[in-house]
Amino acid sequence: MKTSLTFLGTAILAITLMISCGPSEEELRQQELDRQQAERDSLERVYEEEMEQMRQDSIDQARQDSIAEAESQSQIEFSENGDYAVQVQSWRSKEKAERELSEWKDRGYENAFVVQFGDEDSGDVWYRVRIGRVENEEMAKNLQEKLADEYDAESWISRLN
Repeated sequence: MKTSLTFLGTAILAITLMISCGPSEEELRQQELDRQQAERDSLERVYEEEMEQMRQDSIDQARQDSIAEAESQSQIEFSENGDYAVQVQSWRSKEKAERELSEWKDRGYENAFVVQFGDEDSGDVWYRVRIGRVENEEMAKNLQEKLADEYDAESWISRLN
């Protein structure tokens, strides 16, 4: 009997120790609160990332819209009867001017042309390489900017007769 009581006492002690070794109700509540907070934090991070992505998408769209608007405003339309051209070069030699004209045409400016300027009697003759015939000065400015950006070409706008 003594052995049974010792065994029973040891069993009760072991069960009590096992129960007391687990988390308390307060610890369980705190663990649940921590889990809920971690879930809220995770959802908040996802929300912030989505908002940042939406903000970036909005910025990108505004940038694309701005570029499209600028391109539409800076369109260059060549016209056979246009009053303006952009002069990109001027040479004393007609042959040199013709070679440069050919290079501009090879670059895609089929409307490039050479104009002779000066007095042949005195020998003061220049051959001016021009690109264009556009309707108005604004288009000529747009063409001038494009040539500067793409070819680092110094130029000026000429009003044609």
